[in-house]
Amino acid sequence: MEMIKFGADDVENRLATDPSRVELLPFGAVMVDQQGDVLRYNHVESGIMGRAPSDVIGKNFFNDIAPCAKGQLFYNHFFRAVADGNVNVLFDYVFDYKQATTNVRIHMKSADASRGIWIFIKRV
Repeated sequence: MEMIKFGADDVENRLATDPSRVELLPFGAVMVDQQGDVLRYNHVESGIMGRAPSDVIGKNFFNDIAPCAKGQLFYNHFFRAVADGNVNVLFDYVFDYKQATTNVRIHMKSADASRGIWIFIKRV
């Protein structure tokens, strides 16, 4: 099975074809719905953040999990994705909530309107 690289244009299609592949990714993956509620949370992100998926799924990513992501850059990309129904953007960000300041690269990618928005997180 071919490794899915961070930033791949077709990552959402590959995960839709085989949803179990999200657990094989070498980077964090969080899927949220249009309100920002967490639908999926892979083991890589769980291990880094020290939060079990069962403790995160159903909570709001921006209010409960990563309030530091409510910054203008991150939050605006998310709401633009919701409004447009489509997003494929890469950007650098700094997480600084309940942990040491962490530089990350974010790949925000639409799954589809009914399945949500992927937030892929790579520590840099």
